[in-house]
Amino acid sequence: MIESAAGKVSGFRTYYRLIGYMKAFWKVFLISVLGLWLYSAMQIAFIDLFGYLINVLTVVTGDGGLPDQVNMTQLDGGVTSWLAEKLGAGEDVLSQSRKALPAMLVLLALIRGFGFLLGNYGMTYVSQSVVHVLRTQVFDKYTRMPSAYFDAQMTGHVVALITFHVQQVMGATTKALKVIIREGALVIGLLVYLVYLNWRLAIIFLTVMPMIALVIGIVSKRFRKLSKRIQLAMGDVTHVSQEAVAGYREMHLYGGKQYESERMQRASQTNRRQHLKMAITEGLSMPFVQILLALIMAVLIWLALTPEILTSMSTGGFTKFIFTASLLAKPVRQLTEVNSIIQKGIAAAEVLFTALDQEEEIDEGTYEADRVDGHIVFENVSFCYSGDNKGVLQEISFVAEAGETVALVGSSGSGKSSLVSLIPRFYNYQSGRVLLDNHEITEYTLNNLRRHIALVSQQITLFNDTVYNNIAYGELASRSPDEVREAARMAHALNFIEALPNGFDTLIGDDGVLLSGGQRQRLAIARALLKDAPVLILDEATSSLDTESERHIQAAFDVAMRGRTTFVIAHRLSTVENADKILVLEHGRIVEEGSHHELLAANGRYAELYQQQLIEEDDVVA
Repeated sequence: MIESAAGKVSGFRTYYRLIGYMKAFWKVFLISVLGLWLYSAMQIAFIDLFGYLINVLTVVTGDGGLPDQVNMTQLDGGVTSWLAEKLGAGEDVLSQSRKALPAMLVLLALIRGFGFLLGNYGMTYVSQSVVHVLRTQVFDKYTRMPSAYFDAQMTGHVVALITFHVQQVMGATTKALKVIIREGALVIGLLVYLVYLNWRLAIIFLTVMPMIALVIGIVSKRFRKLSKRIQLAMGDVTHVSQEAVAGYREMHLYGGKQYESERMQRASQTNRRQHLKMAITEGLSMPFVQILLALIMAVLIWLALTPEILTSMSTGGFTKFIFTASLLAKPVRQLTEVNSIIQKGIAAAEVLFTALDQEEEIDEGTYEADRVDGHIVFENVSFCYSGDNKGVLQEISFVAEAGETVALVGSSGSGKSSLVSLIPRFYNYQSGRVLLDNHEITEYTLNNLRRHIALVSQQITLFNDTVYNNIAYGELASRSPDEVREAARMAHALNFIEALPNGFDTLIGDDGVLLSGGQRQRLAIARALLKDAPVLILDEATSSLDTESERHIQAAFDVAMRGRTTFVIAHRLSTVENADKILVLEHGRIVEEGSHHELLAANGRYAELYQQQLIEEDDVVA
């Protein structure tokens, strides 16, 4: 019971927070509410008009007399009766009705249509605006999240948050609110009208409302739980789809079609089962509400046909009461159905708000520099990834002088990429200090720190855009075309770019799929060269190039690295022979430090790696 109550409170708070996004659009929301209320009010007005018409026909034909002999009190009063008297003052009932009813019928239809237009468009405007704000907030949040957040998330779930989850929220803020306001107003209006017609019979109808509310409360918790499962399942479907599309070459080459199909089968089947459970819950709750309404209608008809009730109501009044009571079934059913949509929206909103409430990258620095020299010092730096007690880096200490080239070598998993990732603060170290120009990197603002650093990693990221926009990306868009062209030339990319169908304006496809691996690598290098940052990080930057291309790129790097502090991670040790300083890492520690010749003379771990690579290269040549 306590857990259930806590769930209700949590759901209410989540929905209240979601509705809070509508405050910025409260004027449009108010107009839409008024429109929906107007729409509902006209439905009740139609019932009043219909009942008045029945009374006129019954009284006139029943008396067999002239229309002016009809007593107006027999028509039960009502708004329609009052308007008919005002429009046809001094005339008989039939004349009044002939003038008033057709005009009122057309007028009610116009007002009803106008109210529907205001309510429907206004509510859609508000909900789409809320969805737009939420979607952009989540996306902007992603741009401020640390690398550790994305390391812990599956890509499909991250993308589903902006697509599928936001769509669920839209249902809660569009269809659900529209139904609640429109049908809720109609239910209240119909109940008030029932009381006006016959308060004793209306009391019977009111007794069933708590029972309906109880049913809605019971199924709400079930709806929310199933909605969360559906959202997780959709995230899995998106994730599997993205991986299969991104790795379609590997899938075909390594015979992974069956494996991927089975993964999709499992993810889709899980999603299907949750939807079926949701359908069962809806299928059981809706008929139960309908049965309650049918039972109460049966009781009403039984009571209404007693002589005491029949003598106190006219034919039109009795018809209006029964018709009004029967009309309650539809809005009550819709209000019950909308509960599942609200619960889906609440479940989706909880996930969205959880993402929005995540801790962002720590940026407490205040120091900014126009351009740094590039003097970098590591002092007893230790680092481990979140949730991993095993240290990736342990007590790392070294100095990189401004303009110096530092090479990092070692076996896979020794911590080379982790070390260079600390410099732009993709991750934060747990102890020690990293200094840039005698200022700890945490003293810099993140934007300013990263403005001084260029990176070319082994995992190339390109965008589905032109060659030019991939080189002049982000803040580099302000660079001149001549500068972009020169960066491409230095990266040995100019020749293949000019050979493309539209040169620099050629679209390269999703993640540069229309280019070769070496061409993609050179575009990334050109982007780094265009930035002209004082600190350059090359993380396996030539790994996708053949020997001939690598030789050209290495020559370009020799020029690009002049006057810059450069960190180089290379799997071929021959490419780091000219480095000013080589750091040999093993198990997260620096085991050797020195120049190429010094380390070979020491005959330690570096010499062992170097000799081993020479043997492997000789075997390949042989």
